[in-house]
Amino acid sequence: MEILQDSKLAKYLFEKYSSNPKNWNFLISTSPLRDGFFDATVSNVDEVWQLKIDSIYKPVPIILGAKVDLDATKIERKMSNSSPAFGYRKLEPSLMMNILKKLTQEQQINANKEPDINNYINSVLGSLETVAPVSGGNYAYGPFVFTDRNPAGSNEYQKQVAEKLALKLRENLRNRYSGYG
Repeated sequence: MEILQDSKLAKYLFEKYSSNPKNWNFLISTSPLRDGFFDATVSNVDEVWQLKIDSIYKPVPIILGAKVDLDATKIERKMSNSSPAFGYRKLEPSLMMNILKKLTQEQQINANKEPDINNYINSVLGSLETVAPVSGGNYAYGPFVFTDRNPAGSNEYQKQVAEKLALKLRENLRNRYSGYG
Protein backbone atom coordinates (compact mmCIF):
# COMPACT_ATOMS: atom_id res chain seq x y z
CA MET A 1 0.00 0.00 0.00
CA GLU A 2 1.50 3.30 -1.11
CA ILE A 3 0.89 6.23 1.23
CA LEU A 4 1.01 9.71 -0.27
CA GLN A 5 1.31 12.86 1.81
CA ASP A 6 0.28 16.49 1.48
CA SER A 7 1.44 18.03 -1.84
CA LYS A 8 2.06 14.69 -3.61
CA LEU A 9 -1.41 13.50 -2.63
CA ALA A 10 -3.01 16.81 -3.62
CA LYS A 11 -1.21 16.83 -6.98
CA TYR A 12 -2.21 13.25 -7.76
CA LEU A 13 -5.87 13.79 -6.85
CA PHE A 14 -6.02 17.12 -8.70
CA GLU A 15 -4.61 15.54 -11.86
CA LYS A 16 -7.12 12.67 -11.62
CA TYR A 17 -9.93 15.18 -11.03
CA SER A 18 -8.82 17.39 -13.94
CA SER A 19 -8.80 14.43 -16.33
CA ASN A 20 -12.45 13.66 -15.44
CA PRO A 21 -14.24 16.16 -13.15
CA LYS A 22 -17.52 14.23 -13.04
CA ASN A 23 -18.96 12.23 -10.12
CA TRP A 24 -16.50 12.99 -7.33
CA ASN A 25 -17.33 12.74 -3.64
CA PHE A 26 -15.43 14.11 -0.64
CA LEU A 27 -16.57 12.86 2.77
CA ILE A 28 -15.01 13.87 6.08
CA SER A 29 -15.89 12.17 9.35
CA THR A 30 -14.65 11.70 12.85
CA SER A 31 -12.45 8.67 13.22
CA PRO A 32 -14.00 5.52 14.70
CA LEU A 33 -10.50 4.70 16.04
CA ARG A 34 -10.76 7.60 18.46
CA ASP A 35 -7.20 8.56 17.46
CA GLY A 36 -7.91 12.30 17.54
CA PHE A 37 -7.69 12.59 13.74
CA PHE A 38 -10.31 12.92 11.03
CA ASP A 39 -11.00 10.38 8.29
CA ALA A 40 -11.90 11.30 4.75
CA THR A 41 -12.91 9.38 1.67
CA VAL A 42 -12.31 10.86 -1.77
CA SER A 43 -13.82 8.93 -4.65
CA ASN A 44 -14.81 8.99 -8.27
CA VAL A 45 -16.06 6.21 -10.52
CA ASP A 46 -12.54 4.79 -10.95
CA GLU A 47 -10.99 4.81 -7.49
CA VAL A 48 -11.36 5.48 -3.79
CA TRP A 49 -8.81 7.12 -1.51
CA GLN A 50 -8.87 6.87 2.25
CA LEU A 51 -7.34 9.89 3.99
CA LYS A 52 -6.25 10.71 7.52
CA ILE A 53 -6.25 14.42 8.46
CA ASP A 54 -4.62 15.77 11.61
CA SER A 55 -7.11 18.66 11.98
CA ILE A 56 -9.92 20.36 10.12
CA TYR A 57 -9.44 23.47 12.25
CA LYS A 58 -6.19 24.77 10.79
CA PRO A 59 -5.50 26.24 7.35
CA VAL A 60 -2.83 23.73 6.29
CA PRO A 61 -3.48 20.35 7.90
CA ILE A 62 -1.22 17.35 7.54
CA ILE A 63 -2.93 14.82 5.28
CA LEU A 64 -1.96 11.26 4.39
CA GLY A 65 -3.82 9.01 2.00
CA ALA A 66 -3.83 5.59 0.43
CA LYS A 67 -5.75 4.22 -2.50
CA VAL A 68 -8.09 1.51 -1.24
CA ASP A 69 -9.86 -1.35 -2.95
CA LEU A 70 -13.50 -0.35 -2.49
CA ASP A 71 -16.48 -0.17 -4.81
CA ALA A 72 -16.77 3.54 -5.70
CA THR A 73 -20.35 3.10 -6.90
CA LYS A 74 -21.36 2.12 -3.36
CA ILE A 75 -20.22 5.52 -2.10
CA GLU A 76 -21.78 7.35 -5.04
CA ARG A 77 -25.19 5.73 -4.44
CA LYS A 78 -25.14 6.76 -0.78
CA MET A 79 -24.16 10.33 -1.63
CA SER A 80 -26.32 11.00 -4.69
CA ASN A 81 -29.42 12.03 -2.74
CA SER A 82 -27.79 14.15 -0.05
CA SER A 83 -25.73 16.76 -1.92
CA PRO A 84 -24.27 17.73 -5.28
CA ALA A 85 -21.11 15.99 -6.42
CA PHE A 86 -17.80 17.43 -5.25
CA GLY A 87 -15.90 19.56 -7.71
CA TYR A 88 -14.98 22.95 -9.08
CA ARG A 89 -17.79 25.01 -10.56
CA LYS A 90 -17.17 28.09 -12.67
CA LEU A 91 -18.74 31.18 -11.12
CA GLU A 92 -19.53 33.96 -13.54
CA PRO A 93 -19.85 37.46 -12.00
CA SER A 94 -23.52 37.64 -13.03
CA LEU A 95 -24.26 34.39 -11.16
CA MET A 96 -22.54 35.69 -8.04
CA MET A 97 -24.59 38.91 -8.19
CA ASN A 98 -27.80 36.89 -8.54
CA ILE A 99 -26.88 34.73 -5.53
CA LEU A 100 -26.12 37.80 -3.41
CA LYS A 101 -29.36 39.54 -4.50
CA LYS A 102 -31.41 36.43 -3.69
CA LEU A 103 -29.81 36.01 -0.27
CA THR A 104 -30.29 39.71 0.54
CA GLN A 105 -33.95 39.58 -0.53
CA GLU A 106 -34.58 36.44 1.52
CA GLN A 107 -32.92 37.99 4.54
CA GLN A 108 -35.11 41.11 4.25
CA ILE A 109 -38.30 39.10 3.78
CA ASN A 110 -37.53 36.60 6.53
CA ALA A 111 -35.89 38.97 9.03
CA ASN A 112 -37.23 36.98 11.98
CA LYS A 113 -36.91 33.54 10.39
CA GLU A 114 -33.85 31.44 9.64
CA PRO A 115 -33.45 31.51 5.82
CA ASP A 116 -32.88 28.20 4.08
CA ILE A 117 -29.52 29.23 2.64
CA ASN A 118 -28.06 25.70 2.49
CA ASN A 119 -30.80 24.37 0.21
CA TYR A 120 -30.52 27.40 -2.05
CA ILE A 121 -26.73 27.13 -2.37
CA ASN A 122 -26.95 23.35 -2.89
CA SER A 123 -29.49 23.88 -5.67
CA VAL A 124 -27.27 26.50 -7.35
CA LEU A 125 -24.17 24.31 -7.03
CA GLY A 126 -26.09 21.26 -8.18
CA SER A 127 -27.23 23.07 -11.33
CA LEU A 128 -23.64 23.89 -12.38
CA GLU A 129 -21.43 21.35 -14.12
CA THR A 130 -18.16 20.40 -12.44
CA VAL A 131 -15.16 21.47 -14.48
CA ALA A 132 -11.39 21.31 -14.44
CA PRO A 133 -10.26 24.75 -13.21
CA VAL A 134 -8.16 27.01 -15.40
CA SER A 135 -5.81 29.63 -14.00
CA GLY A 136 -7.44 33.05 -13.73
CA GLY A 137 -11.02 31.77 -13.48
CA ASN A 138 -13.44 32.18 -10.59
CA TYR A 139 -14.57 28.91 -9.05
CA ALA A 140 -16.36 27.50 -6.07
CA TYR A 141 -15.31 24.05 -4.98
CA GLY A 142 -17.04 21.59 -2.77
CA PRO A 143 -19.13 20.46 -1.15
CA PHE A 144 -17.17 18.63 1.50
CA VAL A 145 -19.67 16.43 3.33
CA PHE A 146 -18.95 16.24 7.06
CA THR A 147 -20.55 13.39 8.97
CA ASP A 148 -20.06 11.77 12.34
CA ARG A 149 -19.84 8.38 10.59
CA ASN A 150 -18.55 7.79 7.10
CA PRO A 151 -21.43 6.47 4.96
CA ALA A 152 -18.91 4.46 2.92
CA GLY A 153 -18.93 2.01 5.81
CA SER A 154 -16.00 0.50 7.57
CA ASN A 155 -14.86 -3.06 7.07
CA GLU A 156 -11.77 -4.76 8.51
CA TYR A 157 -9.65 -3.73 5.52
CA GLN A 158 -10.57 -0.05 5.94
CA LYS A 159 -9.83 -0.25 9.67
CA GLN A 160 -6.36 -1.64 8.94
CA VAL A 161 -5.69 1.14 6.43
CA ALA A 162 -6.94 3.74 8.94
CA GLU A 163 -4.63 2.35 11.63
CA LYS A 164 -1.60 2.44 9.29
CA LEU A 165 -2.42 6.00 8.25
CA ALA A 166 -2.89 7.07 11.90
CA LEU A 167 0.48 5.55 12.89
CA LYS A 168 2.25 7.26 10.00
CA LEU A 169 0.52 10.57 10.72
CA ARG A 170 1.44 10.40 14.41
CA GLU A 171 5.06 9.64 13.40
CA ASN A 172 5.08 12.66 11.05
CA LEU A 173 3.71 14.89 13.80
CA ARG A 174 6.41 13.69 16.22
CA ASN A 175 9.12 14.41 13.63
CA ARG A 176 7.71 17.85 12.88
CA TYR A 177 6.91 18.89 16.46
CA SER A 178 9.39 17.59 19.02
CA GLY A 179 6.96 18.07 21.93
CA TYR A 180 4.17 16.07 20.29
CA GLY A 181 3.13 13.09 22.46
